Parts: sequence; structure tokens; C-alpha cells
Amino acid sequence: MNTLPERAAAYLERMPPAIAGSGGHPATFNATVVLTRGFAMSEADALPILMAWNQTHCQPTWTESELRHKLRSAASSTRPLGYLLDEVATNGDRTAPDFESEAEKKARQRKAWPEFKPLKPAGITAIAELRHILPDAVDLVHHWGFLKGSEIEGHKCFILHEVTFAQARRLDGEPFTRNDGTKIKAKNLPGSEGAFIGQRWLGNTRHVLLVEGVIGLIEALAAFALVNMAESWSILAATSASSRFARDPALLARLRGRHVRILPDADEAGLNAASSWLADLEAAGARADAVALPYGFKDLGEVVAAPESHLETLNAIFQ
Repeated sequence: MNTLPERAAAYLERMPPAIAGSGGHPATFNATVVLTRGFAMSEADALPILMAWNQTHCQPTWTESELRHKLRSAASSTRPLGYLLDEVATNGDRTAPDFESEAEKKARQRKAWPEFKPLKPAGITAIAELRHILPDAVDLVHHWGFLKGSEIEGHKCFILHEVTFAQARRLDGEPFTRNDGTKIKAKNLPGSEGAFIGQRWLGNTRHVLLVEGVIGLIEALAAFALVNMAESWSILAATSASSRFARDPALLARLRGRHVRILPDADEAGLNAASSWLADLEAAGARADAVALPYGFKDLGEVVAAPESHLETLNAIFQ
């Protein structure tokens, strides 16, 4: 499909039917908005497409005068003029339907993710140097399939991911640039969803370390590799300080009966998150506690970057 009318007709074909008594008026109005605002079509160009859709999707069908009236009403909609043309330009013929649910939208976005590829040894070394941690820790995350490589926005990146969540960071250590010109050090790929990653590691371990931030998955493994521990531990990383167990009740159920130690970032968001996690874990039947970072340190990454000075602290985390 190369022409705008063909694209518009294909878009309408995917819209729900307009059935009297079951939202027929709103469904038809949505179709007219798609044509006049989404594809920026004139009444003369939009009418034949709408009439064809009327014959296949409307019960009963509308008269031509009724359709013309709806097209004129839709033309005054507050939706941005040409809002679907941008998606056509970006995604070719795969225009996203206005009526898809949020879950459907996220699933569609995930299908558009670039291919994730295994990292080469040079990539693992580069990440280790970038994060000031042992290459063994990076290699372990890579071995378990949580770490891959890809190209995002023209930059070589490493990707931390699990199932429906993926976060990219540039291998050169530079930030991404948002459309408004602001900078961001990590970019969640469109369609990402998930409150905690590292769940494939859980197994049957009695002890779990819960850290804040996706990159914390690597940093916690770096700490893990530096200490001596009497029992086995697994690592979970909250994808952000706003992650809550309400978004993953199945995980909360898996943690029942285990010891979960929380290591939050030393800021207001991190402390609020730790308080919420403690309450949920205790209510679910887990044995939960929290440990604080050394004074002056914001996150675990700063500690594992200087292990010689903080080996006692790192050992205490896993006791």
C-alpha cells in the first residue's frame, strides 16, 4: 500500500464495527477523526473511504448526508492534524490503530525492538571498565542471558533485559539525547514493562538481595564476586524506585518464606521504595530487612568501584 487513501482504508478496516445500541455513534465518529485529523484528508477525499467502511462495518448503515455531517464535526476535533502521518512516516505501512489497548500497544512496540545479540569479549571488557567492576561479574550476567548487545539510535549499546523489559546504555558511556534536547543515561525501550528483573536467578535460594535500578543487577553481581558467603544468594533488581510488588504479585508469592535483604539507593525515592517493599514482603510472609550504604555513597555502584576500602561492608551485605 503506497497511497494515502489505501493506508487510510486499511486503517479503518482494523477499527471496530459501529453497531446501533453498542456504541455505534462513537465508533463512527472515531473513524471520521482518523480520516480528517489523523490522515489530514479533505471531506471530498475522506467520504469514499468512509462510505466503503460504512457498508462493511456499520449496522445499520449511515446515509451519505449523515456521514458528511460526521466528517465536518470530526474536522473540528482537537486531535493534532496529521497525527497518523507521523506514524506512517516512521513505521511505513504498519500504522498503529487508535483503538488498541495499552497492553496491545506495548506488545506492538516490543515486536519492533532491534535484534539483541550476544556480546563479544571486547564488549564485556568495555562494560566492566565503564562500570569499574570485574569482568567476571559482567560475564555472569551475560551468561545467564540478561545482557546482550544491540544498536539503538545509531549507537552501539548494551541491553539489560528480561522477558518484556529492556533497558539500553551506550557502550561509549555517553548519554542518549531526548527529543527535547535533555540527556538521559539509560533508555527503556518502547513497550518495556516489568517491575523487577533477575527472576530467572531465583531458583530455590533462601536469601535474595533486592537492589534498586536495572544496572544494579550487574553491580550486585560484582559485589557477589568479591565476598565470601556462607549460604547461596540470588539477586533481584527493581527497574526503578517506583517499582512496586502490586505490579508483580506472582513474584511476591515466590518470595514467601525467603529472606529478602533490601539495599536501596541513599535518596528519598530509594528510601520510600524500601519502605514499601518491606511492608509488602512482610505482609506476604517473607523475612525482610534492609541495609544502608556507607555514608556519602548514593548507590551500590560507587561501593563496588572501590572494593578495597569497603570489603567489610560488602561482606556484611551477604551475611
